[in-house]
Amino acid sequence: MTINKSQGQSVKYVEINLQTSVFSHGQLYVAFSCCTSCHHIRVLLPQQYNNKTINVVYKEVLGRLDLG
Repeated sequence: MTINKSQGQSVKYVEINLQTSVFSHGQLYVAFSCCTSCHHIRVLLPQQYNNKTINVVYKEVLGRLDLG
């Protein structure tokens, strides 16, 4: 199931492959939040990440937004 199709749905198990950068803003949150139990989530990361992932923010893009 794709992330876009999973929005608004609950699933019992979630497995996420983060070995390639394919996620856009909010998709990791959606993937985690659609699972009914945090004990049923598995994430596949490259070894160099040491069980962490990076939240990438492009400040130059955010600086151009009119948030007011």
